[in-house]
Amino acid sequence: MKKYILDFTTAQLKAAVKNIIKEDYRTNQIIEWVYVKKASSFDDFTNISKNLQEELNKRFTLRVLKIVKKERSIIDGTIRYTFQTVDKKYFFAVFLPANGKNSVCISSQIGCPVSCVFCSSGKVKLVRNLTKGEILEQILQIENDIKEKISGVLFMGMGEPTLNLNNIVLALNSLLSNKEFGIGKRHITLSSVGNVPAIKKLVDDNFGVRLALSLHSVDEKQRKKLIPNNFGFHIEDILNVGKYYLKKTKSHLTIEYILFGNINDSAADAHKLARLLRHHELLNPSVQVNLMPFNPVKGSNLQATQEETVQKFKNILKLNGIIVNIRQAKGADIKAACGQLGY
Repeated sequence: MKKYILDFTTAQLKAAVKNIIKEDYRTNQIIEWVYVKKASSFDDFTNISKNLQEELNKRFTLRVLKIVKKERSIIDGTIRYTFQTVDKKYFFAVFLPANGKNSVCISSQIGCPVSCVFCSSGKVKLVRNLTKGEILEQILQIENDIKEKISGVLFMGMGEPTLNLNNIVLALNSLLSNKEFGIGKRHITLSSVGNVPAIKKLVDDNFGVRLALSLHSVDEKQRKKLIPNNFGFHIEDILNVGKYYLKKTKSHLTIEYILFGNINDSAADAHKLARLLRHHELLNPSVQVNLMPFNPVKGSNLQATQEETVQKFKNILKLNGIIVNIRQAKGADIKAACGQLGY
C-alpha cells in the first residue's frame, strides 16, 4: 500500500526516500513542490527526473481527499467544502474570504464526541481522528481550488482539536514552518471547549498560536446542558488554563460566547462574565470576547438573541474594560456558519 506523503514529517520523509534519493536538496525540492507550489501530482515535479517521478508514484500518494461538494454563499462568498476520505467518510471545511486575508476553517475529526446541543457537528457520532496529512490537505486543496494563498487557519471545523492532539501538533509544525506553509502563529487559532491537560501540553510545546475557549455560559449547570461532554472541567478550570496559556505563550486568547435567547444573554450574565474575567486577571489587550450569534441547527429549540440584547451585553462588557467583538455569521445561507458543519 502506498504511503501518504502528507502524513510524513520532514525527518520521516527523508528516511522514506533515502533509497531513491541521495542528495538532500532533492528532498527539499519535493517539500517545496508539496507545500509551497502545492502540486497535486508527482508528474508536476518538473525539476526532477522522470525516473524519480515514477519511483515517487510507485511508493507514495500525494492526495487522499476528494472534494465531493462545493457550495458558495451568495451573501458573502464563503465556500463550504465537503471532503470524502479514502474510507468513504465525509467531513467539512470552510473558506472565508476577507479582502486578500483569506482564512480557512478546517476540521480535525470526522464527527465530534463533545455533543454540543447548539452544533450540527455534535450530532454526528465520532468516526475517527483525521491524520496530519488529512488536516493539511484541506488547506492545499482549497488553495488550489480558489487559486489564492491562505493566510489564516482556524481549527474550528468538525471535531474537538485537542482530542486529536498528536496530529494537530504535527500539523502545526508544518503550518509554522517557513519551508512548508509559512503561516504566522498569530494567524492560527485553535478552539477548544476546555480540555485542560491538552491545552497545558500545547503550552509545553510552545507553538504560541491563538487559543479560543468555547465558554458559552457563566453557570455550571447551564453550560453542562449546552456542552454535555465537557471533559468534567469547571468554568474556573477553563479560565485558569486560559490565563496559564496566555502567560506562558505571550499569545492571544479569545473567549467564545454564543448568545441564546433567554438562556445566557441577560445583563446579570454579562456582569458575571466580566467578574469572572477580572477575577482570573484576563482583562488585558491580549484577551477578547467574541459574542456570536446562534445559527439555526436542525433539531434544536434554541433561539438567537435579539440584536438589541446583543448590544446591551456587549456594552456591559465594554464598560468593564473588556475588548468585545460581535462576530458576524458567514455562509449562513449554505450552512457554513459556526455550528452548522454537520450532515
